[in-house]
Amino acid sequence: MTTKSSPFGKTLKALRRERGLSQASLADRLGSTQRHVSFLETGRATPSRYMLQRIERELALPVGRSQVLFEAAGFASPYKHRAEDSHDVVEALDLIETRLLAHWPFPAYVLDKRWTILRTNAPGKLFLAGFTGTQNEPPNLFRIFLSETFRERILNWREAAPIFAARLYKEAAEDPELESLLEEARASGLLDGLDETFREDVPVFVPVEVMAPGGGRLRVTSLLGQLASVQDAVIEGMTIELMVPMDEGTETCLLAAGAQAGLKAAE
Repeated sequence: MTTKSSPFGKTLKALRRERGLSQASLADRLGSTQRHVSFLETGRATPSRYMLQRIERELALPVGRSQVLFEAAGFASPYKHRAEDSHDVVEALDLIETRLLAHWPFPAYVLDKRWTILRTNAPGKLFLAGFTGTQNEPPNLFRIFLSETFRERILNWREAAPIFAARLYKEAAEDPELESLLEEARASGLLDGLDETFREDVPVFVPVEVMAPGGGRLRVTSLLGQLASVQDAVIEGMTIELMVPMDEGTETCLLAAGAQAGLKAAE
């Protein structure tokens, strides 16, 4: 008789394969047996809360994946389900904005898992001026990357495009909404021929070269990060993007523009 795999079994099997583990190696890490892991994956056995905690710890699962694991097993998640506009999430965003973004002298942003811009600093607003349009909804960084206006300002688009594409491919693999944006980019031809730009002599950093409002050339890259000790799936899915100048001329230009933007914001 064939046993139908449970939602938990499918989830555990997917997690194990993502980590490149055999049933035996996972069992060894969990202090269990290959037979029991097999039974869990096929639905012939059900996990205890203790086993779920072991899996969470041994596989170093992020909060969002842990929530899915517990709920697939029929247990209440030990983590809260907070909405993006909840008081706690808004308070956390305010903290990031006032304690980090406000002190970064270059453009800086907080992005949600779909790369919608949730917070920015004064230099960040100035840097994206002309890209975001006048729509009422928050700007999306991927849509900005794929817009004609943005591409016209990128002086090394053929070298920079694979960087944007790699980020889009990575995020689209986990989010249906971004998958539709990826298909839109493919259909419009924006991703055509990107493989031709790969070469063996690629530098350590591939800067994005942006045309400055005055006609100069800005060379920038980004530092992407997340806060440690996060215990919330919504905040965990957010990324802090700090733009970094790649040469002294770009640094001087961005610092001057940022200082001017700060003065205007204070008026």
